[in-house]
Amino acid sequence: MSILVESEKGLARVTLNRPDRRNAFDAAMVEEIRRTFDRLGQDRSVRVIILAGAGETFCAGADLRWMGPDRTVSALEARKDAERLLTMFRTIDECPCPVMVRIQGAAHGGAVGLIAVSDIAVAAAEATFAFSEVRLGFVAGVISPFVLRKTGESFARRFCLTGEPFSAAIAREAGLVHEVVDATGLDAQVTDLGRMDDGRIPNNRDVWWLAQRTTT
Repeated sequence: MSILVESEKGLARVTLNRPDRRNAFDAAMVEEIRRTFDRLGQDRSVRVIILAGAGETFCAGADLRWMGPDRTVSALEARKDAERLLTMFRTIDECPCPVMVRIQGAAHGGAVGLIAVSDIAVAAAEATFAFSEVRLGFVAGVISPFVLRKTGESFARRFCLTGEPFSAAIAREAGLVHEVVDATGLDAQVTDLGRMDDGRIPNNRDVWWLAQRTTT
């Protein structure tokens, strides 16, 4: 399976599970992610969702075998692919319970979009980020509204234009990431932030959803 889903005591963990492809997503995985977040969002027993990546890399964005410069597709097919991606990002963005993202290794291309639509982002200090599609001749169009909302125009103008890698520290400064920790403490920090028994994250999903909507 391209993603794994585990749930215990109100905490659901969604793991991108294509480590051999650096967890890059193709059309099937995009649809699987969309369905999973739609289902978990409707499950009243789920209070928090953690999005993670298997292996050493969080996610390399879109799989180049699916959406790469060497793939010949019609304008209609390209538009449908973009619409699939947008629907996936919107489903996560509009999920009625908190979504946390755990970032290790590289987060490139569409992976930055996954971070931008999450509510809380925790990264290892060694993590790197990039709008890598720019260097392949693509514009980061689908994810740009979410990134702009999270980071602001100045940041997006530079890094979406150049495609240059940036560090976890820069991602935090821009507002893309909220917490940067040593890699050895990444899981502990994510678990700690996801705890509900101390009231850190509210149990009332409706209140959380309303809070999200009033800040967007």
